[in-house]
Amino acid sequence: MRRLGRATLVVTAGILLGVSVYAGLVKVGIVRNPFAPIAAGDLRLARSNRAGARVLFVGNSLTFKNDLPGLVHRLGGARTPIFAGSFTAPGWQLSQFAGDRGLDRLLREVRWDVVVLQEQSQVPSFPDDDRAREFTPYVTDLADRIRASGAEPLLFVTWAHRTGDRRNVSGDTYAAMQQRVVDGYWDAARASRSAVAPVGVAWAEALTRRPQLDLWASDGTHPSRAGSYLAACVFYAILERRSPIGSRFTDGLDLSLARFLQRVAWTTVQKRY
Repeated sequence: MRRLGRATLVVTAGILLGVSVYAGLVKVGIVRNPFAPIAAGDLRLARSNRAGARVLFVGNSLTFKNDLPGLVHRLGGARTPIFAGSFTAPGWQLSQFAGDRGLDRLLREVRWDVVVLQEQSQVPSFPDDDRAREFTPYVTDLADRIRASGAEPLLFVTWAHRTGDRRNVSGDTYAAMQQRVVDGYWDAARASRSAVAPVGVAWAEALTRRPQLDLWASDGTHPSRAGSYLAACVFYAILERRSPIGSRFTDGLDLSLARFLQRVAWTTVQKRY
């Protein structure tokens, strides 16, 4: 038993030493942090001289689930090309992106037209004091840096969870959380002088018209393919100032459903923005 205990201590010490060394290498930039954001999407096209809008999506799994930037690119097509890059990491908040050197490099390397900022799903729905610490200052900081790079900031107003944020608000509902999310983004937009993409508003409108519509994935937080497609239609309408209605790209959705989502997106953008 005594020998076994010593062996366990040696192995544990070795693991801790290895983790410490690895963390040190990550800190000085020799080894990549496996949890760091990943740059992906149309970066080669964005760096080229080809004509087209250049859009960078900054966010987490709400953005990279179903490849939202790729959907926006494909909606644009050859007629109105949108080169959509992304810089995303699971679960990240804008406060983390604000301190990331990789984002600064991307802003310097590419002449982006628009940079989309997507916050962690719950943060914009927090009370005013919490948002003042965790959300709004970082939106403002990032928006200023985006404008300094020559691009325009665009806030991605996300959707609420299917049953609200019951971890933080007892008895919460989708509708109540959605209103808080919208209000939180609106406040941040005013503070940072940023435009908004009302994706969450379009979700609410679609669900009002078709309550059984399944816009969420099975976890009730992330988007289904239909949810991501609706989001992409909103971004297309905002970025191109043009209706997505009639687009041949449906991402494999039933044509009638795709047309419905296109109409909701365009109506939402026209009505409020």
